Amino acid sequence: MAQTVRRQWVARAGSWLTEGFRHPRQAVRRPASPEIGRVRIFVVAVALAALVLVAIAISALAADPPTATESLGALALLGSAIVAEAFPVPIEGVSAGKTSLATVFIVGAAVIYDWRLAVLIGFLAMATIELGRRRAPIRVAFNTGDYTVAAAAAGATAAALPGGGLLVRCLTALVTTSAFYLVNIGLLGTLIARFESKPLLRTLTGSLVSTTVPFAIMASLTVILVALWDRSPFLAVALVGPLVSIALYQRRQHGTLDRLRELDRLKDEFIAITSHELRTPLASVYGAAMTLQRQELDPEQRESMLGVIYRESARLARLVDQVLWASRLESGRVTTTIESCDPVELVEEVVEAEQTHMPAGLSLTVAADVPAPRVAADGEKVKQVLTNLIDNAVKYSTEGGGIEVSLQAANDLVRFSVRDDGLGIPLVEQQRIFDKFHRLDPNMTRGVGGTGLGLYICRELVDQMNGRIWVTSREGEGSTFAFELPVAQAQL
Repeated sequence: MAQTVRRQWVARAGSWLTEGFRHPRQAVRRPASPEIGRVRIFVVAVALAALVLVAIAISALAADPPTATESLGALALLGSAIVAEAFPVPIEGVSAGKTSLATVFIVGAAVIYDWRLAVLIGFLAMATIELGRRRAPIRVAFNTGDYTVAAAAAGATAAALPGGGLLVRCLTALVTTSAFYLVNIGLLGTLIARFESKPLLRTLTGSLVSTTVPFAIMASLTVILVALWDRSPFLAVALVGPLVSIALYQRRQHGTLDRLRELDRLKDEFIAITSHELRTPLASVYGAAMTLQRQELDPEQRESMLGVIYRESARLARLVDQVLWASRLESGRVTTTIESCDPVELVEEVVEAEQTHMPAGLSLTVAADVPAPRVAADGEKVKQVLTNLIDNAVKYSTEGGGIEVSLQAANDLVRFSVRDDGLGIPLVEQQRIFDKFHRLDPNMTRGVGGTGLGLYICRELVDQMNGRIWVTSREGEGSTFAFELPVAQAQL
């Protein structure tokens, strides 16, 4: 019923039950030995109960086998339950997470046929998916046992209710779904309470509240299935189309909303970062201007203050320029003019400009193949990419380090590289380093600022020039950012 809740808690419990205490610094709260024992006993009890129920169901079916029509109907419900369990549906606004529609077909089997087939369908559906995904044994045992016991409860409830017309069968489906739901959530809530040593009643109440909407959906769909099946099993097949459509639509909508929420979070973070980045140079410019108003400054002090204003004003201009470029790229308002360019000349112009404000203690050198073939590119955009990469290398370099800009020709491509001896980039960050708003040091724990737009702009500009860009790095040993552009003769 509440797939995300079950997966989260059973996975956490399973890691402790199967792996013990091999992770002394695990961030998740570590249960004490008595708690592990209680969880283990509970899971074993649920699994044994499920096995007993399956054995009884098989014996009962052997003594009174179903008809061919019933067997085919049960197989259809089993197949539907397996598919539904494999592709749970995310429901927006439901804290329980994704909801499996397998409950519809398990409870439907209990109402349409009897408890025996419901038990087998519940057992086989969950076991097939969990084993197919190679889940931990503890998780397979609990989830399979949970579905099996809940299916037995649904079957017993359906058998205890009186038969009758369509209205009675629909009411039976509603009550039977409630029985499955209560047992399912009851077992899950008990596991959570034992694992976390929380009050059982409060845990069960929270689990029931968080899964109210999935229960309403399951109950409604089960009633529809039973009503259609009562008319004709073939007519019930018509329910597959709407269910698949609902599932696909919900998954697509949920994915879209997740991306929008992530973008909204990144924009909020960007605003906070940009505000901080703008505040620092503005404060420096304001302070220097206020100091210049003092008449007693000597020429050396005045030159120093003017230097501060110049540097911080240039920093402000770069920040605003990055924001404007990101906006243009996002809206597709950037025009790229591909022409034949001399790569050596482009590199030398950028390096010469960068050397004028290179921090003390850092060196900037060039290693270029001369002569190098001309490239098919937009010269101004190549210089902008190189400038961004060098500025990025400066930010993450340590005092006494060096930055090297190299140029190499290979086949029909020309490779531009910017290497530094700085902090390096962790492997897990290298895949996202070119994403918009992504910053290697978001909390500025290492004192490195930035908007998270420079490398994103580089990637977009290189893509527009029919090239590619990448990074190779080892943490603590520096990084090399490289991009390749086609040779002019090869493209023209």
